[in-house]
Amino acid sequence: MKRFIVSLMVVAGALLSACTETQEYYQSVGLAGTYDLALVGRMLFVTSADNDELRVLSLADDADERRFVRAPNPLEALSIPVLQRPQALTRDVRYVDGTEDTDTEPDDEVTGSYVYARSSGSTEISVVGAAPTRLSELRRLDTRQLTAHLPDPAARSTGPVTAFAALALPAAEGQAEGGSTLYYATQEVSGARLWQVQLPNPDALNAETPLVAERLDVALPSNVAVSSILVMPRPGELAVSTRTAAGSTIQGKSYVVNLVTKELRDLNFGAQVLQLATHGRVVYKNAQNNDVTLQAGQRIFGVLDASSCSGPSQCTGVLAVDVASGTVAQDVTGYPMLTLSAGSGLPMGLSLSTRTKLGLQGGEPSDRVNPADPSKTTQRDVTVELLGIVPLSNGQVLFFDAARLTPFNVAASWDTANGQTVNTATATAERFNVQGANQGVTGDIYFEGTYGVTRNQTFFLTYEGILPVVPQAREAESSPFVVSSARGPAPDEEVFVQPGDIIVLLPGGEGQQPCADPLQVTAVQETTERGTFVLVPSGPVPTACANYTAFEVRAGGNQRLVLTNSSGAYLDRLGLRDEYSSRGSYFFHPPGYQGQTEATQVYLRVDRVADGMARGDFYRVITDPHFFPYVITVDTVNASDFYNYRLPGPVVHAKVGEEDYAYIVYPSADGILQVDLTDIDAGVANSRGLFSYQ
Repeated sequence: MKRFIVSLMVVAGALLSACTETQEYYQSVGLAGTYDLALVGRMLFVTSADNDELRVLSLADDADERRFVRAPNPLEALSIPVLQRPQALTRDVRYVDGTEDTDTEPDDEVTGSYVYARSSGSTEISVVGAAPTRLSELRRLDTRQLTAHLPDPAARSTGPVTAFAALALPAAEGQAEGGSTLYYATQEVSGARLWQVQLPNPDALNAETPLVAERLDVALPSNVAVSSILVMPRPGELAVSTRTAAGSTIQGKSYVVNLVTKELRDLNFGAQVLQLATHGRVVYKNAQNNDVTLQAGQRIFGVLDASSCSGPSQCTGVLAVDVASGTVAQDVTGYPMLTLSAGSGLPMGLSLSTRTKLGLQGGEPSDRVNPADPSKTTQRDVTVELLGIVPLSNGQVLFFDAARLTPFNVAASWDTANGQTVNTATATAERFNVQGANQGVTGDIYFEGTYGVTRNQTFFLTYEGILPVVPQAREAESSPFVVSSARGPAPDEEVFVQPGDIIVLLPGGEGQQPCADPLQVTAVQETTERGTFVLVPSGPVPTACANYTAFEVRAGGNQRLVLTNSSGAYLDRLGLRDEYSSRGSYFFHPPGYQGQTEATQVYLRVDRVADGMARGDFYRVITDPHFFPYVITVDTVNASDFYNYRLPGPVVHAKVGEEDYAYIVYPSADGILQVDLTDIDAGVANSRGLFSYQ
């Protein structure tokens, strides 16, 4: 009997152990309000705002061993209580100078002792110990109390904190951790103010440690709020971006702040900036395969504020400014870079990382000089010297080359065996009958475009297509054929109808056929009502169609092809040897770019009208820009674990061992998404290479 009881205990223990292991593998800590994250060493701090706390994910080398840090009770995950509704995090950072005994390259960013948390509209800042042995709130700062020592009440701070950043100080001899200089901005009645406060190392920081804030007396405009603060690699400098209220006629600007002279130097992004970021020292190859060195902090990248432009497309994305000149940085072509974006998505965050592995895609171009043979080209290396990662509001995640300031192109492939030329936009023309049956590829329509300007578009050239005029209903057989322009009356209104066009009478009932005997337009006469015309037919209305009061006008004569876009909007009417062209601006700079602002986007010419074409037959022309940015999406349909991972937030890059990952918070899922940067596929919904933590 005893032996039986012991056996039951062993089995029960094994089952319990198995259940415990399974529970740990699918560890869920109940994150609620994942708005921001910060990485310090191997510790990833994330907000759980609804619970007024932070959680910490420990990034072990073995991905299967990554867990949220346990509380003293090992059955629970560690909670770090902080101020109410923490929505933004920052961390101590500094840049090593090459003389320090660290594992990093010279001028690389390293982290310090603290993580800071704030919430919107609050005057408080939580100071959290970032070392694995601390992981608790060490001090809660009330920014009003930090300025209570100032004799002039008007000089004290009473407004909420709008932005913060922190400079990590090296540890003193014999100490494991250093202190910190915390920079923060408040919004006062008189305008934005910048402050700094010195914090000792965590051993010396306690509730009784006297702390006071010193105002950085810089001349910020009175009508702005500070939206981002950035600690620069160059000692004694900050970067600051400001915003104005929506609808303001004055636009917020960005500056480099000299903390010694208190001078402001403009950073000309051309728009308001929501987030600033910079980089460590980078060496990369230019288009001629020569080494180019970017010193740490040589460029500042900004996430542009789309609300600060009259047209959001003009300032949506990421732009870099050269710190020395304050002007937009030059990309690999030697011309000012274009804003880096992808479609309609608004940037939700930005991460820059040096020497980062990013998986190659099949369509990426071989457009870099081969060092072994300069007459040939080669594909980029897996390791990207400076990688930009941008989560977008449409659910995509964009990757770009932040050293060369260009997008990665994963569709740069050409069928040279069949006559296509590298770095050239192409198009495919096919002919269809009125029922939509494909009659095959044709050379009847000639196309030209510009690589870097031509976009992916579809055009239709319909034989005897409907013209863009609005017919007025006829009351009787003898009523005139009156049409008005679909574009509305205007002094320079184009007359779309011309002699030779076709009037097709239409029955009033559904399912009935148009009149079999169309009329031809012999003349177009203007009326006293601007934009309205009377069409003179070639003869009387056929007796069989006498009661048809509606009609449509189709192209005839020598221009029987009606050109429309994919939305059905009228563009032009064409005949044999006729041409259509449109111009556009560059959306990326291709190899050989020479500084043009715009070029031909689409040029079409009708070289032949196929014999036997009937009314309603059409040509379809699909342009191929041979460009697609390196973007991924999350498979929210087929992968149940990722169903709610639709709206991303901020992102950080983490190198764990020899592997590179992006960690993105998703407020829509109350979770963190881990992205293996070498195990993803561009342009498709991904589930492989992704792992969720909630």
